[in-house]
Amino acid sequence: MEQIRVRSFTPEIRKKDEESRTVTFVASDFSRDTAHTRINPNGWDLTRFNKNPIIGYNHDIYGGWSGNDVDKVIGKGNAYIERDELLVDITFEPASINPLAEKVYQKLLFGSLNAVSVGFIPGEGHWGEKDEAMGKDNATYYYDRGHQLLEISVVNIPANGNATRKEIEEEMTYLRSLAPKVEEPAPEPEPQPEDRSVENGNKVKLLKAAASAALMLNQ
Repeated sequence: MEQIRVRSFTPEIRKKDEESRTVTFVASDFSRDTAHTRINPNGWDLTRFNKNPIIGYNHDIYGGWSGNDVDKVIGKGNAYIERDELLVDITFEPASINPLAEKVYQKLLFGSLNAVSVGFIPGEGHWGEKDEAMGKDNATYYYDRGHQLLEISVVNIPANGNATRKEIEEEMTYLRSLAPKVEEPAPEPEPQPEDRSVENGNKVKLLKAAASAALMLNQ
């Protein structure tokens, strides 16, 4: 089963175009988040998203996960990389087909909503070094390349900006599972007691030969 991860970053709206109902967000950058990860902006695979550019509300769009209300899909997006940032142009559905999309859009214009969050499948990555190594106080996991963007959601509170201790611990457990498995060396065989039967047998033969020689001399 594909492991879907969710990440949010410092909210930043770059542009609003009310005529086209389009808002441009910074969806991701290379900053370290509260899940102790950094995502390489140039490692994103946007193919899957741009073929099905779903914009959701609070990630409530995965059928069988937390619901599949069609109106939780509130628009379409266009994702691209610019100056080491993942940007997305979100065009919101009109009020005539989706009142929720209209409400979210108006809240963005008003300023009471201003954040997005990405849903993605991780690709290749590695743990940091020194104080960023796995198990250290500043442990940091780097997503290097091949992270597939699935969807982007407008959110009330960015998940990473309000992560609970339990959520962070669960994320760290998942990240530790990505570490390469190191096989422990097979234990060395225990030393076996030395077989001295042959040696003892030779001593017996020598003693018998000596006794026979002494007997012959005395005759």
